[in-house]
Amino acid sequence: MGQSKVNGTNGHHTVNGVNGIDGQHDEDYSSILTRSRPQESYYFTAIEPNSFYGKLRDLYANKVLKTQLEQLKKQGSYDAFSLNWHPAYDIRRLYGGKTRTDGIPPSLFWESDVGKWIEGACYFLSSPDAKQFSHASEFDSAIQELVDMIEKAQQPDGYLNIYFTVVDKEGRFKNLRDLHEMYNAGHLLEAALAHHQYTGSRQFLDVMIRNVDCFINHFGPDQSQLHGYPGHPEFELAILRLYNFTKDQKHFNFAKYLLEARGVTRDDQDGETFFVWEAKQRNDPVLPPTMDTLDDVWYHQAHKPIHEQEDVLGHSVRAFYLLTAAADLGGSFLNDAKRLWTDAVDNKMYATGGFGTEPRFEGFSPLPHHLPQSTGEGGCYAETCASIAVMMTSERILSHQLDGKVRDILELCLLNNVLGGGNLEGNQFSYANKQASWGDEGEIRHDWFEVCCCPPNTSRTLGMLGGYAWTANVEEDKRQINLDIYILLSATRDIPLPNGQIARVKMETEMPWSGKSTWKLDAPEGWTWNVRLPKPDYAENVQISTNIIESDPGFLSVALDHSSTLSQSFDMPVRLLAPHLSTGQDTLTVSRGPIVYTAEAYDNAEIENQHEHFEGVGITSNTAFKENHQVIHGIPVITLHCEQAAFVLNRTELNEPYRSVNQDKPARSWKKLDKGLRFVPWFARANRGGKGHLRTAFLRADEALYQNN
Repeated sequence: MGQSKVNGTNGHHTVNGVNGIDGQHDEDYSSILTRSRPQESYYFTAIEPNSFYGKLRDLYANKVLKTQLEQLKKQGSYDAFSLNWHPAYDIRRLYGGKTRTDGIPPSLFWESDVGKWIEGACYFLSSPDAKQFSHASEFDSAIQELVDMIEKAQQPDGYLNIYFTVVDKEGRFKNLRDLHEMYNAGHLLEAALAHHQYTGSRQFLDVMIRNVDCFINHFGPDQSQLHGYPGHPEFELAILRLYNFTKDQKHFNFAKYLLEARGVTRDDQDGETFFVWEAKQRNDPVLPPTMDTLDDVWYHQAHKPIHEQEDVLGHSVRAFYLLTAAADLGGSFLNDAKRLWTDAVDNKMYATGGFGTEPRFEGFSPLPHHLPQSTGEGGCYAETCASIAVMMTSERILSHQLDGKVRDILELCLLNNVLGGGNLEGNQFSYANKQASWGDEGEIRHDWFEVCCCPPNTSRTLGMLGGYAWTANVEEDKRQINLDIYILLSATRDIPLPNGQIARVKMETEMPWSGKSTWKLDAPEGWTWNVRLPKPDYAENVQISTNIIESDPGFLSVALDHSSTLSQSFDMPVRLLAPHLSTGQDTLTVSRGPIVYTAEAYDNAEIENQHEHFEGVGITSNTAFKENHQVIHGIPVITLHCEQAAFVLNRTELNEPYRSVNQDKPARSWKKLDKGLRFVPWFARANRGGKGHLRTAFLRADEALYQNN
């Protein structure tokens, strides 16, 4: 693998006043200060409480956040900022930042988990619908208590990390590859930005700015600095958000440095990349479970500079947090984000918007289209956080230029793998989201996890959901309001105009169950609207109530007067999705609109008792489906029932390594299932008890080969 090199004596040049080391030509990054961000724009959107998304937000605000707060206190992470000893610190304890073969301590992530909870709670508490939330005062008190503890835990030089202050004082900055100092700081920084937006107080934000200064003092391109970067990307995207707030050039410089330095070899690092050099400096020959050799830094996306990475490798969440920062920065980094996003979506994505095949790496298979459905079929992971990270990258790409495919993937991830990361009672969660169960392994949710990154990540995503729905910008000289719609949900958004005026748009929709939507748009007289609506790939017979002026890929653009009404409708028939031929899987997955479906033992007990995990069960490519309206724990859904389902009559046909076939002896013979097969939306699985047996992709059955016996 080729690697870029710079020398050890300030081998960098100046790009637009920013110190760079990648040899790129001058680029314009100015749009970073003008593009909307969901972490800030959510504030202007009030989601309709009785709508599909409104009910989900109510669940998260009134139940999920409360559950998570209780679990953080029970785990010990809530009180950890008091800097007292906790028994969890003895688990896989570190000394001098040196690596352990049995993995890193679970307490090493505690700052990030608390940070994401604070961030999510602040989004909910500062939303227009906050008055509906029953635990607002409790959450507000918890946030303030945590901020006070965090402030007191900060060291005089700005350093802020529990583990390396209490447990391993010699390990500070010794192992950026594995030990998450920058990752934790990034999540705390994002929490501080959300806290400032909620409270107006700079208490938490000033703490984190001092912490960022500490990192800037130690890391950078200068000869006197360490040339490190995060083992787990996140800090980069957080600092770009900080720059958007402070407009301080040093914050931009540092974020850009972190992206440019990654994967670069240097003469003053013995010709090595930073992570390899760093391990040798601490005399640490031990490798973590995710690495076989010291050079296996593809797991961290640090094997090459991002400009030279042809395909996406390694840990899925790390990869997309890195790409989110790259897309946000823009310039040539936006091209890198698009290239690697496309590789992941085209070659390494499950039908549910899940990413990551290898449980060992929590990440991608290096082979394109290697997407086994379960542990017993070769592995499957699809971590909740990975799909959230894909949403983040997709939104940043869309902030530069609309693309229907990118929008569709954002929606797919949200409505399937992300929402599926928590149950509909608000008290249990999923980390991995396997497409099929296997052996004794069912799709069972858990109260909490030793490493609990996913639950609070989902909460903060639902907290800022209004910011993902749409983006608006105002062209004062044209007196035009540009409204780009990403997610169809029922909500009202206020758009500030010059001179203190307000424009308002109200969206009412039956999505994700029906393609009917209407908009009421009101602005002061003399203003006009330019609205770009999604035209999803799954939509058929798209109708719109006014003339289309232009069409971006996957979007429809319309021009409207200051006070207008707009409607759109489309059909969403059931679709059967076949995987890429290179998967080697002749299967069909059921979807309807953006919703992917799965079959659970709960609805198909008789079938699953005879065909455990639905192994050997198939559906035909021309099967008809009956739709049923159902409510699961207060959330309305559409379930499906198909009659043209069958099973392989002779199970030995599934187990023979090779089978001779001819006209009289087909590869498989099928028998129709008496009661057909029932499907539930993927996100609503594992909500009604049982062993958690399920399957999402079914064998393609041949009705012509059905047997009557």
